Amino acid sequence: MDLSPRERIIRVLTRHGELDRIPWSLHFGASSAFTPGSYQKFRQKTGTVNDVEAYDFPVRVAHSENEEPHFHTSSSNFGLRMTSNGISADFFDPPLPLGASLTPWGVGLISWPENPGSEQMVHPLANSRSLREIEEYPVPGIDQGSIPIVGERARRIREDHYISTAYCGSIYEWCHWLRGMEDFMIDLLSRPEIAQVLLNKIAEFTLQFARIHAEAGVDILCFYDDYGMQGCLQINPSLWRKFLKPLWKQILSELRADFPHCFFFLHSCGHIQEIIPDLIEVGFDVIHPLQPECQDVEQLVVQYGDRMSFWGTISVQYTFPFGSKDDIEKEVKSRMDLAKIVPSLIISPSNTLGPEIPVDNIIAYIEACQKYSPIW
Repeated sequence: MDLSPRERIIRVLTRHGELDRIPWSLHFGASSAFTPGSYQKFRQKTGTVNDVEAYDFPVRVAHSENEEPHFHTSSSNFGLRMTSNGISADFFDPPLPLGASLTPWGVGLISWPENPGSEQMVHPLANSRSLREIEEYPVPGIDQGSIPIVGERARRIREDHYISTAYCGSIYEWCHWLRGMEDFMIDLLSRPEIAQVLLNKIAEFTLQFARIHAEAGVDILCFYDDYGMQGCLQINPSLWRKFLKPLWKQILSELRADFPHCFFFLHSCGHIQEIIPDLIEVGFDVIHPLQPECQDVEQLVVQYGDRMSFWGTISVQYTFPFGSKDDIEKEVKSRMDLAKIVPSLIISPSNTLGPEIPVDNIIAYIEACQKYSPIW
């Protein structure tokens, strides 16, 4: 049996089994795991210009950049381009400092020179107390010129027998990026009417954004909403079920009804095992990353692997930065062995690869994946 990369991923996402090899990647969903610093070091050491092509990753991003995005930054377009909502630096009090930038949602970004690709956020709706301010806050636009670009890339990816993916938004993350984590958490508890207006505004945009990607032909619609901390959820599960769960259920139900061929991916860091049954119920097909520092990977894959697929599981908190080459190989082999028993796993780093990670460990990961991926 010799499956195409596309067939292999579809079998993993549908828990079909009968694989010829376990899929792996250096990416997750619609995002490269490289940061600018780690990518530069990796390229200098290996001479690799395009890791997607060099290592034949089965999942390809239907992006709208002029060139393949090789690393993750806040301004990379891993899918359709959003355009500015019209918020400028002088909207803030005090105004943003010289050199700061703005996301399409009007979130201020102050660069962190020691770690390019990471920024300090300035929240445009911080301290707002008026429901009207939240209601009238503008949403981004969608660059119509990027739609045919994404559509053409999705078509080529499909014709080449790979599977396409794109970034389709968030709900919880965008809420606290706009409002600030502290204000948004207080809203959920004591100002629920403000929280609900903001949540509804963002969910409506996310549904529209995802729908246009699906119409363009993207196969895997990727959403990013970090709910976990190291040992527990950031948000009480009862609050998550009250505010977030109904919105995800509505979004994914509408998309599933109109685009039954699409798959739905969620990136959510940290300890999230309490809500995995809920994420299955609302319709997510695959979750990244199952951080091994935060929960028992093998237990969760065995427990839920017949109803949910998983992507990730290789530790970037300990094994990648501090492990030996043997440690890297041992962890990769254990995940490959698990995936051969429960064929619902795509192996990848559990988050971005920071510049502190030794390039030799990234190379060791690639070599181990190549070694243990074949079933026979």
